[in-house]
Amino acid sequence: MPSDMVSAAHEATLRRLQETYPGWRIWRSRDHYGRPAAWLASNCGVPGAAPTLHGDTAEKLEAQLQSPPRAV
Repeated sequence: MPSDMVSAAHEATLRRLQETYPGWRIWRSRDHYGRPAAWLASNCGVPGAAPTLHGDTAEKLEAQLQSPPRAV
């Protein structure tokens, strides 16, 4: 898939996750070449949930967002 199509797909997924899980700040990290890497979410209002979630894919992050681990 061309990089502009990948970027558009990532942006659409990011937007969907942000709209679906408003208690979290969701973003993509970047590797040392500046390419999108892991998917992350910071807790901004979900009581008792872990402060940060991490997934190698959007699907893995979303599974955690659906049932976030408890804060320690």
